[in-house]
Amino acid sequence: MFLVSFYRSIKFALQSFSRNFWLSLITIFIIVLTFLSLNFLVVLNFLTNSAITAVKDKIDISLYFETTVKESAIAEVKQQIQALPQVKEIKYVSAEQNLETFKNRNQQNDSILATLQALQSNPLGGTIIIKAKELADYPIIFKAIDTPEINELLYEKGFDTHQEIISRITNLTQQTQTAGIVISLIFAIIVALIVFNTIRIAIFAHREEIAIMKLVGASNWFIRAPFIFESFLYALIGCLVAVLLIYGLLSLLQPQLVNFFQGLDVNIITYYNQNWYLIFGAELLVIMMLNFVSCSLAVGKYLKA
Repeated sequence: MFLVSFYRSIKFALQSFSRNFWLSLITIFIIVLTFLSLNFLVVLNFLTNSAITAVKDKIDISLYFETTVKESAIAEVKQQIQALPQVKEIKYVSAEQNLETFKNRNQQNDSILATLQALQSNPLGGTIIIKAKELADYPIIFKAIDTPEINELLYEKGFDTHQEIISRITNLTQQTQTAGIVISLIFAIIVALIVFNTIRIAIFAHREEIAIMKLVGASNWFIRAPFIFESFLYALIGCLVAVLLIYGLLSLLQPQLVNFFQGLDVNIITYYNQNWYLIFGAELLVIMMLNFVSCSLAVGKYLKA
């Protein structure tokens, strides 16, 4: 009996869909736009995290020691800094390594190489490079190492920071996300209204059949089921169309991301492939629930009439 009722509901939903074909297409079109606006937020969040990660990898604190400072003294400073809970990684670069790196960077500059050769000694000292666990930890570390004991060993401190860039990225993202959420809510309201009116029109088209069902004692749920299936059909078709469009847009976006995030493994298609069931599953569930509520209100209003 259940299978028969299920079959009739599906058949009824497909008939209603075809009878109001153009209205159904408009409904699906709005649902597709809703999916696209929701996925705009997903892509934006992915790009923001990728951009912040790229900048975070370039931030560090560099301590440049005087050439007269012994390596034993540098090792003590390194051990002291390494004990800080905010420090993620600390690296020591010897004076010889710094000199070699400097020579490699200036291989084409004969005047600099000639000057180094004339000095007959290494003008560079050792360096300690510090990376923090979090961006907010850098000021704490910088304050901790700003002591007379350490400062007298240094000729320069380098705080290679991109916090202003990260702040701008974050602020821009928040503003864009707010706009995206507003747009998504607008589309969601439009979807709810269109589904409500589409179901109302479908009810009007089948008013005689529904009246006969009520006369023969059909339950309200038996009458509701075809229209609920119809609203779910809109959501499902809209989701499938949106998936095809989104993957097409992502395939166009990916080469641009490779060029922009040079040296980093930033692949939006891989991200979607790994999380498609969470992304599209959650979005489809939200649209289906929205359609279910709209459909229930439309049918409920008729059944009470």
